[in-house]
Amino acid sequence: MSKPFTGAEALALGAVEAGVSLVTGYPGAPATAVVNKIMELTSPEMVQVEWTSNEKVAIEMAFGASVAGMRSLLCVKSVGLNIALDPLMVFNLSGCNAGFVIFVGDDPGGWGSQNEQDSRALGMAAQLPVIEPISVTDARKAVRKAFQLSEDLGLPVFVRFTSALAAAGDNGYAIADMNGDPLSSSQRPFQRYVVLPIDVVPFHLRLHQRLEAFRVRVEESSLNREHGEGPYGVIASGFAYQKLMDLIGGKIPESLRVFGLGTFHPLPHEGIVRFLKAVKSILVLEETDPLAERAVRSLAQQHGLSIPVYGRDTGHVSRAGELLGHHMAASMNAFLPSLDIEAKGERSRTMPSRESLCDGCPYGPTFDALRDIMIHKGGREKFIVVGEPGCMVRSQLPPYELLDVKTSLGSSIGMAAGISVSLPNRKNVIALCGDSSFLHSDLNALMDAVRIGAVMLVLILDNGTTALSGGQPHPASPTDARGRPRKAVDLATLARSAGAGLVKVTDLDQNEDIRSAIAAGVDHKGVAVVIARGLCPRWVPRSKT
Repeated sequence: MSKPFTGAEALALGAVEAGVSLVTGYPGAPATAVVNKIMELTSPEMVQVEWTSNEKVAIEMAFGASVAGMRSLLCVKSVGLNIALDPLMVFNLSGCNAGFVIFVGDDPGGWGSQNEQDSRALGMAAQLPVIEPISVTDARKAVRKAFQLSEDLGLPVFVRFTSALAAAGDNGYAIADMNGDPLSSSQRPFQRYVVLPIDVVPFHLRLHQRLEAFRVRVEESSLNREHGEGPYGVIASGFAYQKLMDLIGGKIPESLRVFGLGTFHPLPHEGIVRFLKAVKSILVLEETDPLAERAVRSLAQQHGLSIPVYGRDTGHVSRAGELLGHHMAASMNAFLPSLDIEAKGERSRTMPSRESLCDGCPYGPTFDALRDIMIHKGGREKFIVVGEPGCMVRSQLPPYELLDVKTSLGSSIGMAAGISVSLPNRKNVIALCGDSSFLHSDLNALMDAVRIGAVMLVLILDNGTTALSGGQPHPASPTDARGRPRKAVDLATLARSAGAGLVKVTDLDQNEDIRSAIAAGVDHKGVAVVIARGLCPRWVPRSKT
């Protein structure tokens, strides 16, 4: 029996059917939705799921499981992959044992992210295979294939997807049985995973051999698809394929030939070249950067084909943002005016960061108190407030408009420390961070802020969960990913151990005075930490220990 379900469910099913045993990650849309679906499909005995303190720890944990013979999965969003990249650039040389797959969820358009990076570029930089499902239907099959190829070739394999794929539905997609592919029977010695300088060049050469083996294996894969017999070609990479098919109602116009590219790196050279030889010109549809466009153009040049290749580089496709229906229709009509395709589908959507705080959110009284203290102590212009991603970004909305600087997760304390030592005695510097981001990487910066003699207030907004991403736990939460009790670390103890000269904890749920705590922190001649504690009203309340 078949039923409609989403791309996130399809990706989760593929991982479960492939026999994944450990899933690690750090919360962030759209990857979070996949992990949630894996937990819905499995019991704790079937699959262990861990939200770790940051993505570096997550990838190291998943890789360790692979080395020990357990199929593992890392789930991160685009910017989270940046944090995991350091160990990954060595894991590619050592290779893995049991299947090790990396789900990376990109956010074209930056609907819920601080950028719209294209993680395919990082997969290419790591010289690792990148699979990009072209439809919801293909997502589950692609994941199973990724695990098997990872295990067969001894390489981590990327499965890159977008927010649109995770949310999209696919009617009539049958759920098969839960039997996964068999695990490798061989157990390799642990010394096999020691990478020393003397090994780098031979391991790098082996990596290229494995990549070529991957390309050969997927050259005729059903993950790539060709339709139509027209003289003009469209290569749609990843989920751009399903968007295109939805736009044209699943019927290829007589003038078109369409290639759905599901194995992005390395490219299926033979299939692409055959396609290029069959058409007069090519339009490449992809999100977000013109990576496939450039690769196809290079491939045409290598084979002496003087065929025009159009896309984002040439201005035929919008240079930034998600490809929504009207963008894609405009690109198709510019490429071939006789098509006259009508724009369909959504034109925009709401960004979470532009939504107001939830009723009863403890951040509200904290922002009110901070604003009042700044006015009382000389005015807003006497302060520099540094923020980072999380629910605190809503402090930039009226009536607060608090932030002067805000970039990436875990960056506020480090940036505030740099500002403090560069502008001594001229400004009061305040760093805002969430409890989850403090444990992600702000704690390291706190130690350095103390060491270099910064004078600043660190205001930790502690709601006991990773709220903006969906209420997932972190190491200071008293539950694990499945809601079972787990020992929580204490933020105040960590702050004192890092050397903060003043540490105050205010319980907003008990109506404790946050204003006096913030005022004391501003007056402190060193690094002060104020923890504003209050449960998130949106997610299940979690008692503090």
